[in-house]
Amino acid sequence: MMIIFTPDESPFRSENEVFMYGSIDTIPNLPDTTYFLHSDKFGSKDVLAWSPFVQNRLVIVTQKAPSLNKEAHKLCVVDDKLKGKNTDENFLLVKAIVNWADRKRVQAVFKSPPMALLLWFLRGNVEDIDVWRRIAKVQYTLPEDYMEAAIIYGIKPSRKRVVWPKKKGKSKERPPMFRSTDKHWELLIENSISVANTVRADGEIPKGMLRRKAAIKTWL
Repeated sequence: MMIIFTPDESPFRSENEVFMYGSIDTIPNLPDTTYFLHSDKFGSKDVLAWSPFVQNRLVIVTQKAPSLNKEAHKLCVVDDKLKGKNTDENFLLVKAIVNWADRKRVQAVFKSPPMALLLWFLRGNVEDIDVWRRIAKVQYTLPEDYMEAAIIYGIKPSRKRVVWPKKKGKSKERPPMFRSTDKHWELLIENSISVANTVRADGEIPKGMLRRKAAIKTWL
């Protein structure tokens, strides 16, 4: 259930579509239908009035960045292209995953995105090691629905600013204790003292890692 402002309708096209021009002439209340409205005059009052009816997506196709009050802005996603930035639907989805408190609303807009690209975006915005452990457990062993659930319901929403992932520099050499399929070994080393100490004990450590074992705090 989402209202989107964008200059380009193509990423949001679907099998069931309704197109409107100038003003809404069809109530956007079907759950499996994407509604498109071409208008430069859809403002805060319109967002607040129509948001309760939207059951899937209402896409406002415009060349102008909307002027929205705080209440209306919470109900929308504004394509960064309207702010002079280059982005796509995957970036908008990452914003929803990271920022929206209503996880059922996130699930509603999670429409089979290219998973490899989505994970690339999330790596630059989600640091919770438990999330990546859950994803790693299901990524190659269970149907994709399980990974979708791990992403939607495993990531705790926050108000942090979503950023484009940074390009990786030269990759570090993977310690032999990790399998070739362990894509998140660096995160495990950085966030687990016991894992890091096991790597040190094995003898072959990645470049830049301290050789001295770290102390593990225990509760009496």
